[in-house]
Amino acid sequence: MLGNRAIVHFLEGKGVRYIFHLPGIHALPLNRALAGSNITVLTARHESHAGFMADGFSRVTGEAAVLLVTPGPGLGNVVASCMEAHGDDVPLLIIAVEVERKRVEKGILHGIREPEALFRNIAKAVFVVSGETDLLAMLEASFCTAVSARRGPVVVFVPYRLLEKEVALPGRENVAEPEREFDPEPLERALEGVRKPVIVGGGGLMEDGVRVLLEAVCRDSAVPFLSTTGGKGVLREDSECALGNVAAKGVAREVLRAADATIALGTRLRDVDAKKRGVKLGRLVHIDIDDRWLGCNYQPDLAMVGRMKKVVESLRHIMKGKTFSWDMERLKTTQGREEALLEADHVGFRIVSLLRRLIPDETITVWDLNLVAYWAELYFPAFYPRSFLTPRGISPIFYGLPAACGAKLGRPERPCLCVTGDGSFSAVAGELATVTKYHIPIVILVYNNGAFGVLEDYMRKRYGVSHAMELDNPDLLGLARAFGIKAKRTRSLEGLERIFRSDISWNEPYLIEFRYPLFPPPWE
Repeated sequence: MLGNRAIVHFLEGKGVRYIFHLPGIHALPLNRALAGSNITVLTARHESHAGFMADGFSRVTGEAAVLLVTPGPGLGNVVASCMEAHGDDVPLLIIAVEVERKRVEKGILHGIREPEALFRNIAKAVFVVSGETDLLAMLEASFCTAVSARRGPVVVFVPYRLLEKEVALPGRENVAEPEREFDPEPLERALEGVRKPVIVGGGGLMEDGVRVLLEAVCRDSAVPFLSTTGGKGVLREDSECALGNVAAKGVAREVLRAADATIALGTRLRDVDAKKRGVKLGRLVHIDIDDRWLGCNYQPDLAMVGRMKKVVESLRHIMKGKTFSWDMERLKTTQGREEALLEADHVGFRIVSLLRRLIPDETITVWDLNLVAYWAELYFPAFYPRSFLTPRGISPIFYGLPAACGAKLGRPERPCLCVTGDGSFSAVAGELATVTKYHIPIVILVYNNGAFGVLEDYMRKRYGVSHAMELDNPDLLGLARAFGIKAKRTRSLEGLERIFRSDISWNEPYLIEFRYPLFPPPWE
């Protein structure tokens, strides 16, 4: 089988539905093979955006997403999206077509020496195909590595010359990382005599089947649950035991202070997500999918590794028949009072609270880095797993619109809202062409404050300098309409509500420009 057809055959066998791509001359043989396949090639307007589309697709589906890149500038342009996926455990298979290495010194087009060196510290693994005999073996190894254990992006370099040469079949099998057995006895001993445990859950709990088990643990034994940003939606955040983001103040801090054991599940407890945000933990049981982050920021009394479904099953068995001494009704009442005060005093809270009321429960929300998103991270209730997407791996801007495209393609049956800022949107607005070409019905809310908002806020308050981060923006409504997308502008929360209630059908793309002044971030 020719190399290009072998690659397509392999991907079809893995159930791949989409490939995210920006064409280049070196990938044309693969494009030719894909044209007759069951795989849809989604052509973006920039490789970085294609990478974020793949990221969004993977986050909402839990599947590995495939990104096809060409050598030279194409490869360089996916560095940021690979870094984000690596920082947030998103499984991407990046197939990088490369030129002949022996001709790089002669100045071949797009040739660079050791291109894999770009990715050694920002990908889970890098594979280099050496010839006709190992192409499929390397593809199998790379795919399995991306989806095994702590998931992440994997880059496999495929020589251009192999695409139209015959390659050996079949590929190597059974290369997945072995799963560790989980022994519940140390966990059971660690929880003996505990009266007030609290569970802190992260993105590792997005595994299928975990939600029902975790709901039973928290409900039946009256255990409060706090999520990290990556864990938003693991439990419905309006449920009786869910008390919001672990980094929020108020009731979350009260629970952490009163707990005699914190059980951290499927979370890395990274400095940026927890310690830097003022999260203090007492006696800690930390269980994650591997030992990479155990003990990095908080010293655990017990550190364990295991598959999260098995861990939560064990926890349910250990806690069966036990009811702990939390007053859950009082905690929820306290949380409600705090939210009423926030609603009265902070416009950021009012905006995210309004959005939650205006959109369907099952909506997938994608948040770029902007002031609205920072409030949403702490206070926007997520109701379903994999429904709250925000780039916390390396915190890149320019993520929201491309990731929303990928998310909607991954879950076409669910509404999708992208909340972005003017600073991010203007740079990725070309992807409105992708929205229209592929008929992707997302609602795009652009919070336009005429600046890189949080940076302008910092410049004013830290250095007494104003207007340093202001932006000159195009006519966003005219821009959207140029692509055939309906659009409206509002300058008030009341206007925002009217647009959502009267104009949004969720079955066509729509852009809302929300022109609104700067307001303080939630950490102030």
